[in-house]
Amino acid sequence: MSSTLTQPSADATADSHPSVEVRRVRDPLLDNARYWVMLLVVVGHALQYLLDVSDARGTYAWIYAFHMPAFVLVSGYVARRYEGSPKQVRTMLTSLVLPYVGLNVALDGFRALLDGERLDVNLLDPAWSTWFLIALFAWRLSSPVWRVVRAPVLVAIGVSLLAGLWQVSNVVSIHRILGLLPFYVAGMYIRPEHFALLRRPLVRVASAVALVGTLGWCLLRHEGWYVSWLYWRDAYAAAPLEADAVGGLTTRAGLLIIGFVLSAAVLSVVPARNDATTRLGRHTMTAYLLHGFVLIALADLGAFAALAGLGALSVPIVVVGSVLLGTALMSSPVARAVGPVLTPQLRWAFKDQRGAGV
Repeated sequence: MSSTLTQPSADATADSHPSVEVRRVRDPLLDNARYWVMLLVVVGHALQYLLDVSDARGTYAWIYAFHMPAFVLVSGYVARRYEGSPKQVRTMLTSLVLPYVGLNVALDGFRALLDGERLDVNLLDPAWSTWFLIALFAWRLSSPVWRVVRAPVLVAIGVSLLAGLWQVSNVVSIHRILGLLPFYVAGMYIRPEHFALLRRPLVRVASAVALVGTLGWCLLRHEGWYVSWLYWRDAYAAAPLEADAVGGLTTRAGLLIIGFVLSAAVLSVVPARNDATTRLGRHTMTAYLLHGFVLIALADLGAFAALAGLGALSVPIVVVGSVLLGTALMSSPVARAVGPVLTPQLRWAFKDQRGAGV
């Protein structure tokens, strides 16, 4: 178990004692986990173009059962020190809000260009993967609340379960924000001893068995599933779920359990040492923001339609291609090249807080 878990993450924001210079040490386990989960995001988004292929649908369901819960859990851990200081707010504006606006416009514009249609941007209706940016913004803003309430994880679970009963417009993906909230709050309360428990040999073996076993089960038993449950975006009674209150509550409760168990399994099996994926895991946001453009372009060119004709063989081809794409987009050269565009610092737009105790 890496001793760096006792150190604040490099992505954690300002320390509560700004007068003391703190050298923040990144933990390789978290960067490695980010890398692998980000690859699952890219693979999942690619497989959605092949859902008529049986094995693609089963693999897709397996990925969606835990990849975003795991990503949100890690995000909660990374942001556990958020207190709303000016420096932290500036970071959120430049790394979440501005990319959310820019990516929505860019994705909608790219699709309009390919389809030959008029550009129509609605920032209250996030385009494809951009929902996560606004969700992370909302979760971070709520962080102080989860430090003062009793039993915060249980309260967040209650919010998630009850949110599905709320039949309102899914403006800014509010259902996803509330539905996945327990994973963020749980991430805030992860401690080094929890990671140490997950690194025990028997736990790692059990975790690997759980991941492989659930993949096999999804491949064999996915027929008739409503994969829309795995999107966390709809009220229970709304289309396409159309479930009663009891069915909705029990299904979401089951998905929460599966999400927590498989997220823990991922954190258990990923390497905890510095390796080739560690540096790549520092640039997951680059891959998250850019991979959609590549997939949309490939779909427009007919690549996925052609692959679908290969049947089950299309799945490993898409998986390997997605891994290569995600890895390339997380590389340091790509991150350096597009970083100033994707997450502009805009120092001119903010007050100079030096010496202001932030």
